[in-house]
Amino acid sequence: MDWLIWVYLLVFFFGFFFMFIFLILHYRYKSFLHYVPPLSKEKPLISFLVPAYNEEKTIKKTVTSLIALDYPMNKKEIIIINDGSKDGTLKIARALEKKYSCIKVLDKPNSGKADSLNEAIKMIHGKFMAVVDADSYPKSDALINMLGHFGDTTVGAVTSRVLVKNKKNWLEKFQIMDYSIIAWTRKLLDFVDSVYVTNGPFSLYRTSVVRKIGGFDTKNLTEDIEITWHILSAGYTTRMSYDAIVYTSVPSRLKEWIKQRVRWNLGGLQTIIKYRKDFFKKGVFGYFILPYVSSAFFFAIIGFFLFLRYLWLKGSYQLVSLFYLFRGYNYFKYFEFDFFLSLLLLFGVIFFFISLWYYKIGFKHSETGNQNILKILCYSFIYRPLYVIPLLLAIYKMIRGDIRWYTK
Repeated sequence: MDWLIWVYLLVFFFGFFFMFIFLILHYRYKSFLHYVPPLSKEKPLISFLVPAYNEEKTIKKTVTSLIALDYPMNKKEIIIINDGSKDGTLKIARALEKKYSCIKVLDKPNSGKADSLNEAIKMIHGKFMAVVDADSYPKSDALINMLGHFGDTTVGAVTSRVLVKNKKNWLEKFQIMDYSIIAWTRKLLDFVDSVYVTNGPFSLYRTSVVRKIGGFDTKNLTEDIEITWHILSAGYTTRMSYDAIVYTSVPSRLKEWIKQRVRWNLGGLQTIIKYRKDFFKKGVFGYFILPYVSSAFFFAIIGFFLFLRYLWLKGSYQLVSLFYLFRGYNYFKYFEFDFFLSLLLLFGVIFFFISLWYYKIGFKHSETGNQNILKILCYSFIYRPLYVIPLLLAIYKMIRGDIRWYTK
């Protein structure tokens, strides 16, 4: 059997394997999707860190949403970190500081989000610290729905469910579906202690744990992924609260979307390289999370090049064949049965229908609700293939050593 057939079979195997894992987790735990652990009577001080760089359009609304959280005002400490903004962000932050006694402004030269957070960590007093992007808006009950998870002393961080705020053009609408699937799968991973990202829009950390591991990695482009892996590698667990909802602004143009996803991919690759020594060590982190995330990168690339190869070989053949078809030759006379190619075709068809089922279930149990097949097909064949563009760019930049911030 041709070695290429084995490659195809391997790609299908891992595709089926992980998809069935998520489906099994869903049917086993779907009644617990919205479970919120009970809160203790204690109301600890919470420190909210809001790093901001040129966020004059959104910073006020973000901070106002933190003020409006269902939690005692005297138990909130809000640190707005102005990371060398060149617009009116600092002016707005100072005005908020004057208005609310719980707000402090840390003004510093531009050095990146991770370094800004590390500077703020030195001055906070909260037992727990929340990181909130300056263009994100938690719902009023988001914090309450997250805090209960810390009743388990092994929990080092809890993340929220991120949904899309801007919903106008085609790209934003596709991202509504995208963020819904991401949140649903992340919650399913929670049931097997495998939440591998505490997202930037709104996540809550045990302050002592963050200080113990040395804070955020200033060299990583996705500090939220890296600190999650650091927490997991230190023996703590991470959780996701499906009912802790935060709305975030997403890219409205394809160019911005690609820049954002290039950064996500670069940061993910950086993190895999950093923690490669933990493969098949340290419990779930080394035996599942690292192989799962790494294989997602690997098989996405392999699948893309297999598709290109098929398109080139078969596509060119079909085009040439059309010439003879129009001249009266029997096109189907030259078709030959090949067992392995037929098997791959069968696997492809099965995988396609299982994927539709997978997305249908994921959307049904998320913000999007029931989606018709046409929308799912558009999402699968128009939006999802775009993922390969930033992935290839990230790999190219990684090889060149071009690691820098790819968003504003």
